[in-house]
Amino acid sequence: MKKILLLSLSLIALWFISCDDELPMDKLMYPESVYLVGAKGRIIDRDLNIGFLRDTVHASVAISSSIKIDRDVTVEIEEDPSAIKNYNDKELGTTDVLYQNLASGIYSFPNPNVVVKKGEVYGTYPIYVEPSSLHIDSLYMIALRLKSSSDFELAKQDTVVLMRFNLMNDYSGLYYMDGVIKEEANPNDSIIYKSPRTLQAVVDGNTVRMYHLKNEWTKGATDYRPNYCFNISVNPDNSLSLATWQNFNILEGGGTYYPELKVYDLWYRFVEDGVTKKVSGFVYKERKNDEEQRIINDWMEENRK
Repeated sequence: MKKILLLSLSLIALWFISCDDELPMDKLMYPESVYLVGAKGRIIDRDLNIGFLRDTVHASVAISSSIKIDRDVTVEIEEDPSAIKNYNDKELGTTDVLYQNLASGIYSFPNPNVVVKKGEVYGTYPIYVEPSSLHIDSLYMIALRLKSSSDFELAKQDTVVLMRFNLMNDYSGLYYMDGVIKEEANPNDSIIYKSPRTLQAVVDGNTVRMYHLKNEWTKGATDYRPNYCFNISVNPDNSLSLATWQNFNILEGGGTYYPELKVYDLWYRFVEDGVTKKVSGFVYKERKNDEEQRIINDWMEENRK
């Protein structure tokens, strides 16, 4: 009797399995939809290397689905410049530097559509930009939205993504100045110069702009300070050439860049309130942890002149 009962239960179990042989993850749990990656947060940042004649950035389109799609999906994207104006109106003050759309002729879309391939989740949308055409102290965006899709509905919310651009090169980024400022006529009168410095890529792939002493300026702010910054160019032999940016009264300067350490060993002479002074020291890239910081501190102490 027990054998008959066990056999019956086994047959019932097999019947249920045969009637529903799909696992839950194989079923569509919710309707598919097409969306722009980053639209929920509104703004995505993209770096442009000013050393390139043309750089490429990407937007991404994704399919929201509980299962893999079984066919290619073609999605059309369009620009929405009004979204940049709306952002400026809502998020920025009347005295702030406003974001502007990239000027026509300096960017292009090589493909009219994005294709999310069968079995994939994402498709990328390349955008070509000419970085050297951008003004270093202006703010730029492109606003994109979905226009149509060959399959599935477009997302109903968070439909626009604002792509914000930042100019960079191999020598730019967050650094720290560790040096000293001395009056040439009175070298015993010195100032220890330790401060974070944002080296902004300018001109080409080998040049950055640095602010002198405490007068660093935040991009987009209204209190622009052209009197306090200068350019540092890394030459092919890693020697440094320094030159004024607009009005800073720099007389001369030089030094060496150490690419393996990402350190500028530099000096420069300048005039301030009629007094000639000299800066000498190191500008080093931000370190990831205390141990890396200890290593660069030891190196600077060993090589300090």
